[in-house]
Amino acid sequence: MNEMTIKEISEALSITQGAAKRRLQTSGIKPLKLIGQTGIYDPSVVEAIRNVPGKGRPKKAGKEAQSGAGEEI
Repeated sequence: MNEMTIKEISEALSITQGAAKRRLQTSGIKPLKLIGQTGIYDPSVVEAIRNVPGKGRPKKAGKEAQSGAGEEI
């Protein structure tokens, strides 16, 4: 198959469809064509967006920051 949908791209990268859409948008990659509202992409986009950084979740506070929160002075 020479074309992929967002769903297939997200499955290939093991990320959510929303993350795949954001990475495509961040990279400036446009679909080859639209079928209804479904974007059809070249399979090469999987490698092109593999290392595009996502927002991700905020980092948890380290142990140092957590231990100092409850101490009395």
